[in-house]
Amino acid sequence: MSQRAVEHCLGRLITDTQFRRLARNSLAQACRQFGYDLTLTEIELLGHLDFTALADVSRYLDAGLHRVGGQLDQ
Repeated sequence: MSQRAVEHCLGRLITDTQFRRLARNSLAQACRQFGYDLTLTEIELLGHLDFTALADVSRYLDAGLHRVGGQLDQ
């Protein structure tokens, strides 16, 4: 298990609207596309996250913490 990769993926799920949308459709594909080397177990565990809750957390972050070009979920 790569704790660092899991933490980076979690951070991206919170700060990057595009990544979060892709992950909702297929977390495994989004991770491959963005270069996160996660185990199948890690992907399965992250797949249990509530993506709506992550979008809610994102709304509370200062815009400067979001990915450039990313926009907050409406």
